[in-house]
Amino acid sequence: MYKGGIRIVKVKNPQEGFEVCKNLLYENVSKTSVLFLSGGSTPKSLYEILAKEQRLSIGAVAMVDERYGGKLHNDSNEKMIRATGLISYIENHVRFYPILENKSSEETARDYDDTVRYLFGYFRKSIGILGIGADGHTAGLPAGNKNQQSIINNQELVTSFDDFPGEFKKRITLTFLGLSKLDLIIVLAFGKEKKKALKLMFTHSAGSGQEEIGEIPARFLLEKGIAEKTILITDQLI
Repeated sequence: MYKGGIRIVKVKNPQEGFEVCKNLLYENVSKTSVLFLSGGSTPKSLYEILAKEQRLSIGAVAMVDERYGGKLHNDSNEKMIRATGLISYIENHVRFYPILENKSSEETARDYDDTVRYLFGYFRKSIGILGIGADGHTAGLPAGNKNQQSIINNQELVTSFDDFPGEFKKRITLTFLGLSKLDLIIVLAFGKEKKKALKLMFTHSAGSGQEEIGEIPARFLLEKGIAEKTILITDQLI
């Protein structure tokens, strides 16, 4: 089914959703592709499955967002992904591009911006795995920033934040422009706590305006040119 131009795959439970996502990756990635991974709890089981099956053939793997801090700090997305075994498998075959390198947040964002530009230029295809927070944020782009045009109009591919709502305030993330460069966006949204997030996302149709995207970043996925390359996998009724 489709809603707001987005292809929606309705599944019975997260386990079925991970199978759908896994198969989409196997069908769409190749040695000429780069895969961008999000952090958070939602995709962890997917990464464990990919690590166990060891069938992912890819050109390189990078990250969508990160919780800023020292290299492999306890709450870093990279540490979570490494714990699944996926990065170890990846690094036996191709290069993994982390975000954190024990530099300042501003320098980290600048360096990773250079990396992302290189990856988009070198590989023929790019795929991103995203989630949606309960407040409607996606990647490391914070919700509730209706009046912060700098977030919406940012012409960098990567940026940093030190005021992200919640426990982990410092973030490094792909910007809206960075996300727009992805050729395929797979969004995972499982569990009843995501029902509100999806409702916020679909409250307004495509073209709802920059201010509303700044307020609820997930609405960016409904924009013309983005919706057509987005697949939402969810166990919630929309």
